[in-house]
Amino acid sequence: MYESVTLSLTGNATILSVNYFPSINLYEDSEIALLCLQSFNSFPNINENKNKFSIQIVDDENNNTPMMCYIKLEEGCYEIEDINQRVKKQIDDYSSENLTKLTFDISVDPNDFRSYIKCNGILHFQIPFCMAPVFGFDKRQYKPEYAIHRSEKAVNLNTINSIKVMCNIAQGSFNNHLQSHSIYEFFPSERTGSKVMQTPPNLIYYKLNKTNIDSITVQLVDQDHNPIGNFGEALTIVLHIKRYGS
Repeated sequence: MYESVTLSLTGNATILSVNYFPSINLYEDSEIALLCLQSFNSFPNINENKNKFSIQIVDDENNNTPMMCYIKLEEGCYEIEDINQRVKKQIDDYSSENLTKLTFDISVDPNDFRSYIKCNGILHFQIPFCMAPVFGFDKRQYKPEYAIHRSEKAVNLNTINSIKVMCNIAQGSFNNHLQSHSIYEFFPSERTGSKVMQTPPNLIYYKLNKTNIDSITVQLVDQDHNPIGNFGEALTIVLHIKRYGS
């Protein structure tokens, strides 16, 4: 029987699993806590569910056959400046190929975080898997009647509001009214690509749901318990198991 044991799990995914042979035998009153989490802030904020929109070329001489520039971003971690550059690059390529003069620029108001888009084409934000919610816009068309379009809502680049550390042998936490295996929650304050280190100053221990540990799985999920990725970055999670009160 172990009175205290430290488990370290390392891998290049947000799901880490380890098998133990022989199994780790623990006391009935044993409990578990997160000691440390280390990774990089490479959690994507743009994915295939919200990475598209299109721009219709305004051409009074060719209204019967409207020209459309389709924009698509690869899954990744983006700041608004990154999105602006990627969109402009695709527009420039389209304009060069089709001899158009399409323009686009997006910026964010630092006071209310609403976005401003300057575009001389018709923005089609009603298409499936559109980026409109990322920009803070409604899912509809925006015609170039005004010099600049202002979004109805704040920019929503960070769809992950909380990252939960789930451990399959832990119990005692709840997500709203449902039981959960969560043992820790955090949100990375570091800039995209920077090192993430989480070392809780006050450890919170959770009771185990088994005392004969032959395997353990730890996973990172978002606030809605949806799995999240990290582009294969290294992830290390260190857990501590001890007897209650020790």
